[in-house]
Amino acid sequence: MLNPKLKNNLKIKNLKINKLKLFQILLVLIFLIFLIFLLSAKNYTEKYTINNVKIEESYSKKDKYYYFTFNYNNITLDMLFNSKYKQKRSFIKDIKIVKDDNDNFCLIPKGDSFNFYPVCYDNNEQTSIYAINKDLKNKLDSKYFPKEKLITTYKDINIYNNDYSYYIWNYDGFYYLNEKENKKIDIFNKEQYTINLIGYTKDYLVVADYDSNYTFSNFYTIELKNGRLKKHKLDRNIYFDSYYPGFKKNKLYIVDSKESTMYEFNAKNGKLEKVPTQIYINNKWVDRNIKTLIATKELFTYKTNYHYTLKDNSLYLSYASKKLNTLIANNITSIVKIDDENIFYLKDDELYHYSPYTGETLLLSYFEWNFNYNNMIYIN
Repeated sequence: MLNPKLKNNLKIKNLKINKLKLFQILLVLIFLIFLIFLLSAKNYTEKYTINNVKIEESYSKKDKYYYFTFNYNNITLDMLFNSKYKQKRSFIKDIKIVKDDNDNFCLIPKGDSFNFYPVCYDNNEQTSIYAINKDLKNKLDSKYFPKEKLITTYKDINIYNNDYSYYIWNYDGFYYLNEKENKKIDIFNKEQYTINLIGYTKDYLVVADYDSNYTFSNFYTIELKNGRLKKHKLDRNIYFDSYYPGFKKNKLYIVDSKESTMYEFNAKNGKLEKVPTQIYINNKWVDRNIKTLIATKELFTYKTNYHYTLKDNSLYLSYASKKLNTLIANNITSIVKIDDENIFYLKDDELYHYSPYTGETLLLSYFEWNFNYNNMIYIN
């Protein structure tokens, strides 16, 4: 049997050990809380000056973007990057200023965390390097304007870039072009010069059966990643006097004006269902009256921090809810597709891609687009 004094000493020792462990655990918890606080995303605004350019750098925790404004000679320019939160700040380490003789200029930020492109001011507006005057353009590094090289030609379509898969309407089907193969996808027995009921879902292209008249009871789907064609028999007829307001994931929505009905077509399994009349606006469903939809042909809008608009054949970009506009390019024939920061557009018979991250790239040219281009080009 232990001596009472020895037993009491052991209790005191164990108590001290338990207190020490508790203290150590508490220290670890405090450190973890501090670490989480340190690493978690935060809204912030920071101001600094480089080469007489006043920079304001901010992060939006809610919308996950970094926004930069540059004030030079009392003129403010801006740029935005979608991004997860980063621990560092003051991302811009240097700014090169390029000027012409008429007070037009380009600012070229430099840093190692973002792919900064020049921002320019020309003819009293913020302008991309693709819309500036010739004298100012000649002062910029030629790396911003690489010469496009022809890769190959298929069915009179000149291919300069095969980073994407292209579906080019050829009046009874598609020319399918990508890095692995170029081929024709036959769909209809008769030629169709105007096809309005064709639209995207996340993974498919959906086309109404234009071999029918007035109404149709088949949809064709093309799997965007491989060009695989499939025919889906519907359990009812849909009038061609319909329109597609948009899609969510792999479900395409159809408003049948004659039947005053809204349908949901699942491009993955081919099922068609009647659904409540709603519009998807910035990632939220909003109720609409069917007569309003038929009259206005309202389209879905998808949440993005990049807003492109076409005005008098000039393409403009604005960021999030900011008020500044950037002239991207002139002489635009048509916008082909917008996917977040990515936009595809036609200039005469040439198809281009533009992104604030990578600039403008020539993709294809096709003489036929000088005459017919509406609903002719689809890209994945």
